[in-house]
Amino acid sequence: MLLRSLDAKGTFMDNITPGLPIICTDDLIFAHAEGVEHNYVRTAPMPDGQRHYIPLEIVGRVGDGVYLTVSSEELRKML
Repeated sequence: MLLRSLDAKGTFMDNITPGLPIICTDDLIFAHAEGVEHNYVRTAPMPDGQRHYIPLEIVGRVGDGVYLTVSSEELRKML
């Protein structure tokens, strides 16, 4: 399993591919990635039909999922 941490240049952006689960620190799958746009992970449409934009600065690593450094509660407050 490939795991890459964010370096100063954010080079793991290419590893964020459509369909990867976006996982919070409390192990909740918040959404699935649709892609990267500017400095954000764009989610696939949520049940309400909306896409959300998650700052790359809170991505801790990318492997079999996009692992965030915040809990689901903290993430909801950011969005």
